[in-house]
Amino acid sequence: MKRFVYATDFSENSRYVASFINAVSKKEEVEVLLLHVFPDITSMYGPLISQFSGIIEAWDRARKSAEENLLEWENRLRSQGIKVSSKLAIGDPVPETIKEAELFKADFIAVGTRGISGIRGFLIGSFAKSLLHSSPIPVITLRFPHIKVEKILVALDLSSATQKIINFLPKINNWGKITLYHALLVDFHLDPKEKAIYEEQVLKEMPDFNGAEKVVEVFFSPNLDYAGAIVDYAERNHYDLIVIGSHGRTGIRKVIFGSVAEGVISRSHLPVLTINIAHPRI
Repeated sequence: MKRFVYATDFSENSRYVASFINAVSKKEEVEVLLLHVFPDITSMYGPLISQFSGIIEAWDRARKSAEENLLEWENRLRSQGIKVSSKLAIGDPVPETIKEAELFKADFIAVGTRGISGIRGFLIGSFAKSLLHSSPIPVITLRFPHIKVEKILVALDLSSATQKIINFLPKINNWGKITLYHALLVDFHLDPKEKAIYEEQVLKEMPDFNGAEKVVEVFFSPNLDYAGAIVDYAERNHYDLIVIGSHGRTGIRKVIFGSVAEGVISRSHLPVLTINIAHPRI
């Protein structure tokens, strides 16, 4: 059995998570905690809270509305044959979600998100982004509904943490056929013979997993766009899920190195399962 915390804000993107969980439920038994984290009004206003009776009443009405929404969403999941319970937690969304996921002994936290590109850059929302950086529990993000899981692309960077991804794969091995994939991007031109030599060398370095196919692609890419290479291969070859590790970089290191995982999430039409391989508990 796989246990999911389905974190929802009741948006349309949040609804898409149900389609993925339903697809997994056709592979194995699942149990779901449907979770909505409501802001703590006392932390927002502190000792002045007693002076804002109107706001307290509005907050209480909004909380009751959220409870009604949770019940409606819970009943919808149950009607699909999924074992589900729901909870409305109060507090800061990211730490509360992680806390509830740990209490639930969740295998995954699943959230809907939006990919935004262009002049604003590749943003995936502060909630999902913070989860990727801080959650010891793997996070599944969806931008669109997805109703099947048959082919899984596991993107490896062949760093020292690659083995953590390989160690995780037995948890999803029965969801579908796994392909281990590495994109090697270079900023100089290679002729076909040189590309073949590079690919052969990298294939020898890639780990094995339970008969999984291994694929290496070498690209000339002046901008070294690893996220684009991963998403392009997955969508071009009709995969149903991308699995990728996140090094959890924040601050100046993230500015310098960028985040391939965030780039994949922002661009992919497919569900993305992100494992925070930098977290000491993984």
